[in-house]
Amino acid sequence: MKKNISKETILQVCMQKQEELINNFNDRVTERRADASIANQSASQSEDRNAGDLEVLNTLENQLVFAKLELSGLIAIDPTQKNTTIEPGAVVVTDQRIFFIAVSSEKVEVDGEVIYGISTNAPIYSVMQGLAKGDKFEFNGTAYDIQNVY
Repeated sequence: MKKNISKETILQVCMQKQEELINNFNDRVTERRADASIANQSASQSEDRNAGDLEVLNTLENQLVFAKLELSGLIAIDPTQKNTTIEPGAVVVTDQRIFFIAVSSEKVEVDGEVIYGISTNAPIYSVMQGLAKGDKFEFNGTAYDIQNVY
């Protein structure tokens, strides 16, 4: 059985990862804005090129807004809350993986264990929602045995 890792520690690592993502998007948006400004000043740039650059900038800005929303979702989680069923804020230990029900994120490593962040909008969440320790579920052909929920 996998060890229980502090929910507070998992939350801190996920928030740090989210802040890094936000900083990366901020840098990319700033860079694109500077490029767009230079392109607007250059007579040699075509309108099609400017439109494409603005579309990329708009996409990056939207991703930045989404990343900030997900960070505020993480901030709202109470790490002292004890969960007995799979719901937002729960850590789910299965025989296959450890999941943190919060936001969709890249896997993070905490105390030597890999944790997968799952959004409540993820298809796997709809399959596992409300289950508890000892329950089983299947997703994409993989069977999971829930060893703990906290």
